[in-house]
Amino acid sequence: MRVLFERLADYARSQPDQVAIHGSDASGDCLILTYQALWGRIRALSETLLALDTQMIGLAGDNSVSWVLIDLAAAYAGISIVPIPPFFTADQQQHVLETARVDWVIGSLHPDVALSHASVTTLAGLPCHARDVDALPALPPAVKVTFTSGSTGSPKGVVLSAATLESVSVSLASTVSTNAVPSRHLVVLPLSTLLENMTGVYVPLLLGVTTVIPSSNDLGLIGSSQLNLNQLMSGLIRYRPQSLVLTPALLRAVIHLGEQHPGAVADLKHVAVGGAKVAPALLRAASRLGLSVFEGYGLSECGSVVSLNTSEHHCVGSVGKPLPHHRVFLASDGEIMVVGATFSGYLDRDFHPHQGVVATGDIGEFDDDGFLYVKGRKKNQLITAFGRNIHPEWIEAEAMAYSALSNMVVLGEGKDYLTAIIGSDSPEQAKQQLIQLNHQLPDYAQLRAVIFTAPFHQQPHLITANGRPKRDVFCQQFEPQLNTSAQSLLTDETLPLTAHS
Repeated sequence: MRVLFERLADYARSQPDQVAIHGSDASGDCLILTYQALWGRIRALSETLLALDTQMIGLAGDNSVSWVLIDLAAAYAGISIVPIPPFFTADQQQHVLETARVDWVIGSLHPDVALSHASVTTLAGLPCHARDVDALPALPPAVKVTFTSGSTGSPKGVVLSAATLESVSVSLASTVSTNAVPSRHLVVLPLSTLLENMTGVYVPLLLGVTTVIPSSNDLGLIGSSQLNLNQLMSGLIRYRPQSLVLTPALLRAVIHLGEQHPGAVADLKHVAVGGAKVAPALLRAASRLGLSVFEGYGLSECGSVVSLNTSEHHCVGSVGKPLPHHRVFLASDGEIMVVGATFSGYLDRDFHPHQGVVATGDIGEFDDDGFLYVKGRKKNQLITAFGRNIHPEWIEAEAMAYSALSNMVVLGEGKDYLTAIIGSDSPEQAKQQLIQLNHQLPDYAQLRAVIFTAPFHQQPHLITANGRPKRDVFCQQFEPQLNTSAQSLLTDETLPLTAHS
């Protein structure tokens, strides 16, 4: 992270009074740090961290300026660190601690997580706990380990070098047009998510602008997949951000707020969206509000971002062109392959080094202008009884444009038709929106049956910690209903559709 800290040192001299970070500290109080103050805090805190003689810091807790200070100080000191998502279950957090051999926990974990010792001190206002652990296997120096919750629910550790993190961050900063640099970024996603860690902290600081870091509760975010719209609106009005990084679900919420209260999004210049496919209808709705929304694509193994639409190179429906730190090509079956600034390996009880090509598991294609299009996960592709190959993520992304269809999973492997599993408390509204959705889909992709169930966040066994569907669990749970002849057919002749609960 040499370039980042050189920039911070330069900004501390050239613009000492410019606000670098504005947000909440660990106790919830407002904390504002100028570039001069931030640079001083990082260097002082790094000396304290070095005195811990730690092999791996576990950084826990909600978004805060304190969290960022520990993250930056560890990077400056060359200390390995693993962010621990607050939305992980106690078992998942314990798994992270054991797998990464965390010997110092800084921040607060789930109350059911077992710690070796009581808090012995505080750093940047965060409690610190020492742990008795085995030695780590040999890792590259100064790594960040990010744990992603897979479909099994057992997080896996992706080991990223400081060089990879820097390469991706610098590349992202270079995509921002010099005459349109947003002066104020608002951190919305959890900082334990690599995407927001990079785009909400490293990139704004590389650009010398202000990043605003309220707690998740201040913005109405509950866990990884629930949202209080009124609190989000209050946050947008209070902080008046010029840039955001969102998931498609949060983009839909921001668009809804913008349609109802235009002032809430009046200052927004730049919105990047990732984490899942974005429906073109959402992008069109954003455009009507005057929002510049740029869809991107990435994965933890590639430092979180592989490609991104920019103000200079933008094509709706694509995930942009690959950024300079990566070379992207397609395998013979269409799988997206990435070479360049990628991960060092996986960490479980052992370290499994990685070199060379990253097989992403995603199917994609390039157009003649070099824009990348992601079709869906290779393993999720459905083949219907009529021999049609369908990526369910495409249909589910289109559904995200409809408020009552945000909790929807498409099933239909080997069947004559596709079935929508919808988690909703408003089945009548969902029925009507499902009919509207079908009118914009080709016949082979239309949903000709529906099963209603409780919202997915009320059935946590159905989704990963970051809200993605566990498709094998959906198949197991709903297979009996899929195989009955009582499914509701959805055709022009049978509208309105009848549904099962």
